[in-house]
Amino acid sequence: MRFRLFTLLFLLIAANYTQHVYAQDVIAKRSTVIENYKGKPFYIHFVNKGETLAAIAKAYNVSVEEISADNPVISQGLKADMVLRIPQRSIVAIPDADTKPKTEIKNEQAKPAENQKVQNKPADDPNYILYQVKKQETLYGISKQYNVSVDDIINANPGFEGLKDGMEIRIPKKKSIEKVAAIEVPAEKAIKVGSKPDEVIVKTGETLYSIGKAHNVSVDDLIDLNPQLSGGLKAGMVLKLRKIGTKIGVNPTDKKESEIVVVPVAPKSPGVPGDCYNAENIKTTYKVALILPFNLDEATDAIEAPETKNASEFENFNYFQFYAGFMLAADSLEKYGLHARIQVLDGDKLNDTLTIKQTLRKPGMDKMDLIVGPMYANSFSVAARFAKKHEIGIINPLSRRENIVEGNPFVLKTQVSGAGVAAKLSSFIISKYPNANIIAVRNDNKEQKAIISDFAASIKSSLTSHSFRGSMQEVAYSSDMMAGLAKKLKPNAKNIIIFFSNNKTNVPNFVSLLNPLSKSNDIILMGMDGWEELELETEFLVNLNFHQVTSSYIDYESEAVQQFITRFRNKYGSVPLSAKHAFLGYDIGWYFLTSLMWLGDNYISCLPEYNGTGLQYNFDFSAPKTGDGLQNHEVNIVKLQEYKMVKVE
Repeated sequence: MRFRLFTLLFLLIAANYTQHVYAQDVIAKRSTVIENYKGKPFYIHFVNKGETLAAIAKAYNVSVEEISADNPVISQGLKADMVLRIPQRSIVAIPDADTKPKTEIKNEQAKPAENQKVQNKPADDPNYILYQVKKQETLYGISKQYNVSVDDIINANPGFEGLKDGMEIRIPKKKSIEKVAAIEVPAEKAIKVGSKPDEVIVKTGETLYSIGKAHNVSVDDLIDLNPQLSGGLKAGMVLKLRKIGTKIGVNPTDKKESEIVVVPVAPKSPGVPGDCYNAENIKTTYKVALILPFNLDEATDAIEAPETKNASEFENFNYFQFYAGFMLAADSLEKYGLHARIQVLDGDKLNDTLTIKQTLRKPGMDKMDLIVGPMYANSFSVAARFAKKHEIGIINPLSRRENIVEGNPFVLKTQVSGAGVAAKLSSFIISKYPNANIIAVRNDNKEQKAIISDFAASIKSSLTSHSFRGSMQEVAYSSDMMAGLAKKLKPNAKNIIIFFSNNKTNVPNFVSLLNPLSKSNDIILMGMDGWEELELETEFLVNLNFHQVTSSYIDYESEAVQQFITRFRNKYGSVPLSAKHAFLGYDIGWYFLTSLMWLGDNYISCLPEYNGTGLQYNFDFSAPKTGDGLQNHEVNIVKLQEYKMVKVE
């Protein structure tokens, strides 16, 4: 993962901070950045202006064909600023005959040479070779020596956790091509979801490796077939084992990047004062500042840290995927006419306002059309005052605090407000379950107090107007506990239990204790935004007819989402993660840059009439009161259905 920071550094230090960032001319040399991709080690090479494939291949002592095979994107031509994966060769030490110091030579061919003194021992099983690992060797290098895949070696060594000098591993002997055939899954071993034999439900404790091994499917194939894995493997998830009609052992065709499905549609009749939409707006070049906490002054520490140290411990890595998603949106919109100069700035630090103040003093900052970020609260407060003074729209991507929009009409808050959550909950229940028994559960008197108050007020108002004919009761979980809640249940009614909490300890405990009550009561458990990140037992959620109010939802089966994942992987060599804000960065980039294209300089006043649909987030802005900034109010209700979270219409 550490190459992502290097990619970022490269982009940011380049001379031009516009939408396409170009590197300075340098002499081609081998990269020192190495990352595992699909279980194999690769050098991460950044293409510089003037470099050719032949020169790059020579620098790494590999063939042009090998580079092309691992980087399909270069079929469209080699370009400056591309990031290439170059296969890493294993290193074998060979003493010279005249007692000169040992030199390191890269293995070129798949067969082990005699002078490499490879120590092979006969294995108990004639189908395997027992191989002793030497210092600095990699699985990829060994697999190339014996013309087998990395997965073949891992499968032959149960419990494999990594290579160590001197350890012995089994290498499967390569079978002749004539003997390789597709293997049908025995009916008695097929795990089904309903009547679908090509799907499996993930159980607690399972890994992609264990699932792949059990069903004779490679980890790479599982990832390609299941885009939802970009959010991590979770118990209860339904995974496709193979494409319908294909046999195990037959690799699916490689995914290729295709044209993006979603295209920006100009508003036909804005219907807002000032006639926001004007075809001439698209001809304007807009200036955008993207301010993120890259902490480039600490980059050396991150790059030189031991590989055993988790990259997420470094703040440098935490917002790379947001940046990458935003820039992918800008790249796509350029095809449809967007003209934008995007200046990327390392101007945000935790508990440090000096950095953002210095950033805002840079030439041209007061002439921006849009500012995205910063992320940290103290920095954003400073930037928001600057934006108000110079009348520049400023986006806060992450904060849920509603007070950030107060008195500043230029603040654009993308995370949904508590009032929006309460309104969605009440409207959903009133329309779908008008006779339900609602039990609103507070964790304590402080957590989500405002949301509970707004929700209760809405339900009580509906009771008064008779639009809701059910009942509502409240429970304080910290004092009443589960016994107090049980007394509120009605045996002959639909009981909708809403737990207003995101406490990582109390929520799992609450779900576990509530589960037995589902046997004798008709219950719908309604969870809060963020519960998807908690460790909740899937079977309990199934029993409790789990629903969730959420500001984000990703349909991993949609073509647009799958194409985004493919494009992200092709460009950055990693899977976009919702937890790392890759989808959020893309959605914010797409919606707001499109708004600039169509609505022009007056976009802020026009946003309330210009809703947007994204891959994870949708946008519906309005101001709490005159003189305030805009808040997003778009919320989804999703439910667990056949072990998948689906939108409730």
